[in-house]
Amino acid sequence: MNVMPAVQKRDKSRKREAILNGAMQVFTEIGYDNANMDRIAEIAGVSKRTIYNHFLNKEHLFQEVLTQFLSEQQTLKQIDYDPAESLEAQLTAFANAELFLINSPSRLGLSRVLTSVFIRDIDYARRIRSKYVSPHEPLIQWLTAAHEDNRLRIDDAPLAARVFYAMIEGALTWPALFQQAIDMEAAQPLMDELIFTFITRYRSTANRQ
Repeated sequence: MNVMPAVQKRDKSRKREAILNGAMQVFTEIGYDNANMDRIAEIAGVSKRTIYNHFLNKEHLFQEVLTQFLSEQQTLKQIDYDPAESLEAQLTAFANAELFLINSPSRLGLSRVLTSVFIRDIDYARRIRSKYVSPHEPLIQWLTAAHEDNRLRIDDAPLAARVFYAMIEGALTWPALFQQAIDMEAAQPLMDELIFTFITRYRSTANRQ
């Protein structure tokens, strides 16, 4: 039995992962413009030729890093409505999925790089975002289910989702991106208050105390 193809496939997969991790580190440390393939190869522990065997150029590599980063966050947002669990706990899970972008130094650094690139090239940001379903869609589905279960009164689920993310991003995400890193433990009381405020606004009349 010839096992070489499987071995080669695993080896390529490991090298690709090493390149992506190295690129993420380099982009985070010195930004997109200053990053170069030589430095990425050094950090990844591979040759520059190996990088070009996997990725066409720096932009292609950056897009792959971005895709992996956003996909990880999108996976965290796949939260099904649970009628047996508190609204607070479920909405906290959505908030934590949003804060995934900034809740570690490496992700915060990369988020800052992505934000600067997106601000500088709005068309590029739109093209990237168009590859994904709306980042609000999982919460919209959750809100619709909570409404149907008569625990929340949601007349316009997309609008309510925008309100929720505006609260979380405005109070926590954007200050961390443009000012300083967020202390998740210290931020917890504020996040709890935001979620309480949101639930109070949308709680079904039948469930008001």
